[in-house]
Amino acid sequence: MAGDENLRVRIRNAEGKYLARESKSLGFTDDPLKALVFDYHRHKVAAQLENLKETSGIVLEVEPTDPEEIYQTCEGCNRLGMPFDLVFDGVKFHCRDCAS
Repeated sequence: MAGDENLRVRIRNAEGKYLARESKSLGFTDDPLKALVFDYHRHKVAAQLENLKETSGIVLEVEPTDPEEIYQTCEGCNRLGMPFDLVFDGVKFHCRDCAS
């Protein structure tokens, strides 16, 4: 996982359930679409999961996401981008470069 700088992952427990936000707390769900998605490198997921394992004995694992699940395609240049980085012009979605 060291080679992909934009790697997005979900966190799973031993039962295969995904870490999710439920109301004001964290919990686990069977539905991967409700799972929290983390930036593997920026959020230092590996180090945090190792620390959790060492300090509390809780073992969680990462599952890479399919980029098309969380990214949206710019209709101008066809690059993938996070939904909050795209602009809707009333007809199409564009990245900030294509929108300007």
